[in-house]
Amino acid sequence: MGRIWNDITVYGVTTYSAPGKSWQSLESDQSTVAVILDQEGGIAEPRKRLNAPTPRVRYDAGHTMYIPANTDIWAFGDSTSIVRGVRMLFNLSVVDGLLQDECDRVRWSEPVLLLYDNRIREIAKLIWEECHSEGERPLLYGESLTTALLSCLFQSSDAQKKTSQSGLTRIQLKRTVEYMRASLLRDVRLKELASVAGLSPSHFGRAFKRSTGLTPHRWILQHRVQLAQRLMRESGKPIVIAAEMAGFSNQSHFTKVFRASTGTTPRAWLHNVAQRSHNGAD
Repeated sequence: MGRIWNDITVYGVTTYSAPGKSWQSLESDQSTVAVILDQEGGIAEPRKRLNAPTPRVRYDAGHTMYIPANTDIWAFGDSTSIVRGVRMLFNLSVVDGLLQDECDRVRWSEPVLLLYDNRIREIAKLIWEECHSEGERPLLYGESLTTALLSCLFQSSDAQKKTSQSGLTRIQLKRTVEYMRASLLRDVRLKELASVAGLSPSHFGRAFKRSTGLTPHRWILQHRVQLAQRLMRESGKPIVIAAEMAGFSNQSHFTKVFRASTGTTPRAWLHNVAQRSHNGAD
């Protein structure tokens, strides 16, 4: 199932193959990043020439490839029955907009094959899960994940050194938090928040987490949960109504986020609130 975040088309791909060797061209008129998360039955690898194996010392899944637009690279499988991965298609102007002066444009020109990077793999797993999630989901999460993955590939070494330890200034944090509170019930975008802080989207995401301990997406979810709690506790709203009024698309998603934030379900939390209120009245 495909998603579009930051003008990047993202797929969580599962490829089934018959026994033996299999191949397909990965050439596209857009640049491509693909991450192989799992392989079953054999090995999967990218090749510049179909009949020439790519030199490698590892044969497990978890590798990443970057393919510039209009570059002939093959996805080759030897006895693989199933290959699962993430594929992202984009124009380089998108990367330029997300990373801005942090971008190492030299890395754009040549393909990268069989890159093993644990951080990229973990981000790609989250992207896979988000691609296959049900219902409407906030854009901010997918935008943050794709930005983080592209930063791993294209951020310059100098930018990595400069921004790894830096958070937002007091003024940047104040402006951003005020904007997020005012936008709590709508689908706020990563570029919006970065613009408020005067940073690139990639720099903003890291700096915000450094300052608050939370990603922008998690901060918004946490404050939506707090709003829902107030609606249930102080206004007596039913769970489903409180979830909707707090900006959640459905009760299932609300329950999942609520449990992750509080360690319990909305129903159990309400029961505990009622118990404490009853005990306090005695």
